[in-house]
Amino acid sequence: MIKPVATLDDILHRGDWCAQLQQAWYEHIPLSEKMGVRIQQYTGQKFITTMPETGNQNPHHTLFAGSLFSLATLTGWGLIWLMLRERHLGGTIILADAHIRYSKPISGKPHAVADLGALSGDLDRLARGRKARVQMQVEIFGDETPGAVFEGTYIVLPAKPFGPYEEGGNEEE
Repeated sequence: MIKPVATLDDILHRGDWCAQLQQAWYEHIPLSEKMGVRIQQYTGQKFITTMPETGNQNPHHTLFAGSLFSLATLTGWGLIWLMLRERHLGGTIILADAHIRYSKPISGKPHAVADLGALSGDLDRLARGRKARVQMQVEIFGDETPGAVFEGTYIVLPAKPFGPYEEGGNEEE
C-alpha cells in the first residue's frame, strides 16, 4: 500500500517532480517509507531530505548510522534524478561506491543536504548513449548541527525507453 505524499507546498522549485520522486522512493524502495524519508526542499541548487528521529534511533538515543547512511544515499540519488529531469535525460542511477565520516553522534531532527556545488561529473554523456559517473557529497545534520559527511559515486546508465519514472526512463531500478 502506498500512502499519499505529505504536503510539498513549501518546495521552491519543481514541487511536482519532488512529489513524483518521493512517491517513486516509497513504491520502489519501501525502506524509505518505513524510515519516514521526506523531501523537505529543492531549490534547483540544493536538495534537502529529512526523516523523523523516532524510529531511526539506536539504543544510545542518537540516530542510527544505517538510517543516516540510507538518508544520505537517497538524497544524493534524488538530486541526480532531479538533474536528469532538468536536462530532459533518463537513466538508471546506481550507487557504485560510498563512504561516510561521522564527526560526532547525531541527535535531533535529522536532515541531509546535497548541493550542486559539491557535485562533479558529466551527465551529458547520457545524451550520447554513454554511462555517466557522478561524485557527490551530502552533509548530514541533527537539528542544525553538522554530524557527518557522505561521499558517493553514482553511475548513471543510459535510458531504455518507456520506464516508470519518466518518459525515457528505465524500468530497472
